[in-house]
Amino acid sequence: MRVEPDRGGSRLVHRPLEAAAGAPDDRSQEFVLTGELPSHHPLFNDGSGRFHDPQAAFEMVRRVGEGIGHSHFGIQSESVGIFYRFGLTTGDVSSWRQHGTPGAIAVTLRVRPDKVISGVPRSLEFSTRFEIDGTAAGTGTASLLLLTPVLHRSHREHSRATTLAAAERALPHNGGDAHAAGPEPEEVGRARAANVLLCSPVDVEGDRLSATVRPADSWAAGGAPAGFTSSPTMALEVLRQTALLAAHRLYGLDPRHSTPASLHTHFRGYAEPDLPMRCVAVAQQAGHDATGRLRVPFALTLTQAGRAVTEATMSVVEDL
Repeated sequence: MRVEPDRGGSRLVHRPLEAAAGAPDDRSQEFVLTGELPSHHPLFNDGSGRFHDPQAAFEMVRRVGEGIGHSHFGIQSESVGIFYRFGLTTGDVSSWRQHGTPGAIAVTLRVRPDKVISGVPRSLEFSTRFEIDGTAAGTGTASLLLLTPVLHRSHREHSRATTLAAAERALPHNGGDAHAAGPEPEEVGRARAANVLLCSPVDVEGDRLSATVRPADSWAAGGAPAGFTSSPTMALEVLRQTALLAAHRLYGLDPRHSTPASLHTHFRGYAEPDLPMRCVAVAQQAGHDATGRLRVPFALTLTQAGRAVTEATMSVVEDL
């Protein structure tokens, strides 16, 4: 199987596993995904150039996830795949530093079918190991839900109707204007203003930062609003920018030298591209990683019409 992350090709190799003794029902399979991390992506490579963006690695896994289900687990090709959980722990963030050349990445994926009905799984559980330029670069997890087109459409329509009704009952939202002033690009780890997904008002109170999210149809890097509702990529970017902004304004970390060291996300529902959102970061107890770098963990919530769309924890590390 071949995929095309960014402009470079990548290769997926299946390494068949036999069921372990005592676990004959274990249908887990292993794959190795190799390729290059992007070097000219309009979002992932927009910044100081100090680190590879972990979101690029997740995007590679996301693109092959459904194909693995179709080719190796008997899932119908018309099924709609939705990644609803994602976790990444980078270990030592120095393994994610850029060195002036495209990073060679290898991802080992162990895929376990779950919620099996009549021999066909309704979800897939991914456990991953990352290597960049031959150096261990952390571990991750992901959960992929697979829905029939009819069921997906039903869920989508019900979610939108519920969200629109809630939005009508809510008080008028202050913010969300695509032209409203927002943080400087450097404050959220980007270089181009068009890639800043947050705007005013940004409120700071104690250990809490709350930011308005720009309307999805104004996001330059994400493309059309449909890109948001069909992919968690831009929601992850909102969480990342909010955490970096909070680490900067609450603790004085330099976003140019900071990166997520860990991220665990649960996507709880669909986000509507034509309705305003807010993202809240609450700082937890700051500490240091194994090498003494300042590490600030956050609990993050992305909300729309009074409901949580995404909940996450993220730790930001400053690597001077």
